[in-house]
Order: sequence, then structure tokens, then C-alpha cells
Amino acid sequence: MSTANRSKPLETAAIVIGVLAIAASAYFIFMTEGSAYRLTNWIISLAFLVFVAYNFINVRSLKGEVGELSDRNAEVTQELKGTKQSLVEAQADLQTVKSDLISAEEIAAAREKEVERLRKKLESDEA
Repeated sequence: MSTANRSKPLETAAIVIGVLAIAASAYFIFMTEGSAYRLTNWIISLAFLVFVAYNFINVRSLKGEVGELSDRNAEVTQELKGTKQSLVEAQADLQTVKSDLISAEEIAAAREKEVERLRKKLESDEA
């Protein structure tokens, strides 16, 4: 499960708690009289604590995911190096086969000329 899917409920809970804390603070500051500031400070403090905890959990899970992606990147880099090496070897083999084919064609052409020469000699000896 990815970090995005795991953090959705946690993110939603943090947002809801933040909105409730803001609403409660606004209520206690503007709608009540007197000593509601202490309660407002407690509410804001608890909301900040939730915010810090959410960020800690989120950063920790993101670090884990970055580590996993770094490991996967290293694996893919190794695979790429192996593939490049295989490609270089295949290109070298292709050049070898190509040069063998060219030399075989040259030998075949020389033999055809020899056969043709021998045929002409045979025809001239028969005539």
C-alpha cells in the first residue's frame, strides 16, 4: 500500500481536528466572556500537537518510501548496466558474424570464379 493511500485517513483526521480546533477557538474567543482564553490556548495547543504528530508520521513514512525507491533505483541501474554490457557484446558478435559473412562471400566468389575457369578449361580441352 502506498503512502498516499495509508495517509488519507490520518490526513482527514488531522484536517477535521484542525477545523474543530479553529471553530472552538473562534467560539471561545468571540462568543464567550471573560476567562475563556485559557481554554482557547489549550485547544490551540492540542491542535498543534496533532499537527506535529501528523507531520512526524507523514515524514517517517515518506522517508521509508524514499528508501524503497532508492533501493529500486539501484536495482534498475544494475539491470541497465547489465543490459548495456549485453548490448555491447551483441554488437561485437554482430560485427564478427558480419566480417565472417563477408569473408565467406569472398571465398564463395573466388570459388565460383575457379569453377568457371575450370569449366572453360574443360570445354576448351573437349573442343
